[in-house]
Amino acid sequence: MEKTIMLGAVAYDPKVIPIWDIIRDYFNENGVRLDYILFSNYEAQIEYLLSGKIDVAWNTNVAWVRCKELSGGKVKALLMRDTDIDFKSVFITKANSGIKTIQDLKGKKFGLGSADSAQAAILPLKYIQDEISEDLVEIVRFNSDLGKHGDTGRSEFDILDAILNDEIDAGSIGISSWIRMLEEGMFPSGEVESFYVSEGYCHCNFTVLDSLDENIVKKFIDTMMSQDPNEPIIKKMMQMEGLNKWVLTGVEELKGYDVLTQAMKEQDLMKNNW
Repeated sequence: MEKTIMLGAVAYDPKVIPIWDIIRDYFNENGVRLDYILFSNYEAQIEYLLSGKIDVAWNTNVAWVRCKELSGGKVKALLMRDTDIDFKSVFITKANSGIKTIQDLKGKKFGLGSADSAQAAILPLKYIQDEISEDLVEIVRFNSDLGKHGDTGRSEFDILDAILNDEIDAGSIGISSWIRMLEEGMFPSGEVESFYVSEGYCHCNFTVLDSLDENIVKKFIDTMMSQDPNEPIIKKMMQMEGLNKWVLTGVEELKGYDVLTQAMKEQDLMKNNW
């Protein structure tokens, strides 16, 4: 009997179940056996991938960097969402705060999101450290939902609330959360603004060990890429997962993890503690 491809994903939201049910059913309907395991945190998922207990992991950028480091580079990134490319971090503050640049954060309270979130904590801390001494800024951490690598976004909305309540002067969030805040009118018009937007970097990808059978890799990639975004059930899944199409992770996309790799090494975040 054909081997079932076992995929791992983290259950950061109830919508995760219908997303992976749709993907599993699509594979099975197209003659490729696939099932999935849900984890409560990425650290457990990393352990399962590196020990060969799952074939494919839907990883955050932090999980990808750790997998690459802990395996000695013996992993491959196969696919990602189009929205995982050129992801950015945004620094926000009240419009009347007088904060216009990172330099203006001297002597201010700055909020970082979950410690394992690339977009809300790890990279923002690096951006600050690259410009000014961290000692000149009072860092306030909002460690909501550790283990989810910022997937829930909860810490980013905690940061917004803290800014609105004058508990901190500014803070860091991901670009997708910033867009949602603007679209859903989460604060009075003009009250909060962004004063720094980072360079682009890459977010999630499907990760496999480079020892995985090439036939399985090809079947997985071909089946994922064959999904029609206009087919109603696939469109529903893609809307829930926040993408327009799946794209191959190539050389250029892999460069989008370099800055995070550097930041995680500088901040001693390579260990898979959980």
